[in-house]
Amino acid sequence: MSGLIGKKLGKYEILERLGQGGMAEVYKAYQPEVERFVAVKVMHCHLTRSEELVARFLREARAIGRLDHPNIVHILDAGIEQVRYGADQEQEYYYLVMNYIEGETLGHYLQTHKRLTIQTALHIGYQLADALACAHQQGMVHRDIKPTNILLRNRSPQELVLTDFGLARLCDDRVTGLTVSGAMVGTPTYMSPEAVRGEPCTAQSDIYSIGAVLYELLTGKPPYVANTPYSMMMKLANEPLPPPRTLNPDLPPAVETMLLKALNKVPSARYESAAALQTAITDCQQALAMGHAQTPLAHTGDSTPTSAPPLLKPLPAAPTTGAKPVAMAENRLGQLGVAVTGVALVAAIAIDLLMKL
Repeated sequence: MSGLIGKKLGKYEILERLGQGGMAEVYKAYQPEVERFVAVKVMHCHLTRSEELVARFLREARAIGRLDHPNIVHILDAGIEQVRYGADQEQEYYYLVMNYIEGETLGHYLQTHKRLTIQTALHIGYQLADALACAHQQGMVHRDIKPTNILLRNRSPQELVLTDFGLARLCDDRVTGLTVSGAMVGTPTYMSPEAVRGEPCTAQSDIYSIGAVLYELLTGKPPYVANTPYSMMMKLANEPLPPPRTLNPDLPPAVETMLLKALNKVPSARYESAAALQTAITDCQQALAMGHAQTPLAHTGDSTPTSAPPLLKPLPAAPTTGAKPVAMAENRLGQLGVAVTGVALVAAIAIDLLMKL
């Protein structure tokens, strides 16, 4: 959609492309009436043929429009615009207009800052928990919290803005980690185990994702690392979490205890709310400031699940016909001994094949 540069979408003059994702491209634009820069998110044209994807895109405007929080991006406008190219060619664009934030994503920041100081990481976690507490109070789960959806104002972790609510839905919708079409939503590295299993996503699912981001900030690695998305999902479902202090021995036990509770595989064993996680992070911050963070915080509870959910089992070995086995990918599971839809495995294999093209 580079042809949009120099064009107008509604009141907004498109200046330059800032980035792109699977659903949309984001542009810097100028609104002359009020003399301000804005960010315009434009849905990929080929996706507008899907009613489900258009609904998801427009849902982002409604979702963010309900929220008023300094750590959540603001929706300023939304629209559909016909742009003319030449004498007889037009293209329809769906777009959202958001406040323009000068900075970079946390994902980009981590490329040069592999491991943050404990104080900085906790400050980021506090802001995320505060933003999610606001969303959860409105009955909304984000479902795709990850470093690339977190913007840092002025390229500093002192103030962040949570973006990309395109996957957000109301908690009482009882949505799962799968779309209506059976494709997985969210980013596997930061997804909760229940989302991977296709179970309903709740506030506790977002809490797990905050914990996964914090784990990476404090240890330099995400909770689970694998060569393929499918392998990573198998680890997420079956393997115990590597204790954070094995990767960062300088991590205080109190902080490790907080992480392990947030990342518990059983949703009910995690913090009961984002506000409760925020309180735990505050306790860690205060203990660090007072030099008392070497002892676990009593209120964080036991991180060991007392009744673990059904786990995934490895796929049976492929017949030895000489054909190369297909590597799995970004969705999961077929007949694996758990109550999971077979369509997810079909999507997993299909996505992995596309990744190899």
